[in-house]
Amino acid sequence: MTGTAPGRAAMSGAGGYRARFLLRLSLIVALGTVLLFATLFAVFSSPLSGDYEGVFFALRHLAAFLFPIIAFSFLVYTLLVCGATAVLCVYALHKVAGPLYRMERVAESYVSGNPVPRVVFRQGDQGAALAEAFNDFVARLRGDRHELAEAMERAEGAFPGDPPASRAEMERCLGEITTLLSRYR
Repeated sequence: MTGTAPGRAAMSGAGGYRARFLLRLSLIVALGTVLLFATLFAVFSSPLSGDYEGVFFALRHLAAFLFPIIAFSFLVYTLLVCGATAVLCVYALHKVAGPLYRMERVAESYVSGNPVPRVVFRQGDQGAALAEAFNDFVARLRGDRHELAEAMERAEGAFPGDPPASRAEMERCLGEITTLLSRYR
């Protein structure tokens, strides 16, 4: 597995998530616009009937009932689109904030001295690459800790009756430990 493959997969997954989010948002606005158009069309498409005086009277007093109809239509449109957009945004934030919250809980568990569990996100959550990278990082830390413990045990058990050889082994193991710890600077 190369280092660039997970990054590209994560970018394409994030791009797909953004594209789906924008598509849903566009569909909400388009649906709201269609509903607004249908409402205004239904109100204003009826023909003016009657004789000249009746049509003139209707047109002359059109402004009296036109403003409330248009204002109400735009209010409903705004509430519909804003409400649907808010629901969509809460859903999207749930898919992003939930994984970050889980990562925060795992970090707090580590800081408090508890064993670090494997991070697993829900189906559809964003940041799966972050969880995999974190799990790989923790696995590497565990491996390095195991190597450090083995090096210290070898140094302690080597040459118990020969102090100069024991000191040389301790210095060699100290160099090995320094190399292992240099990765975390």
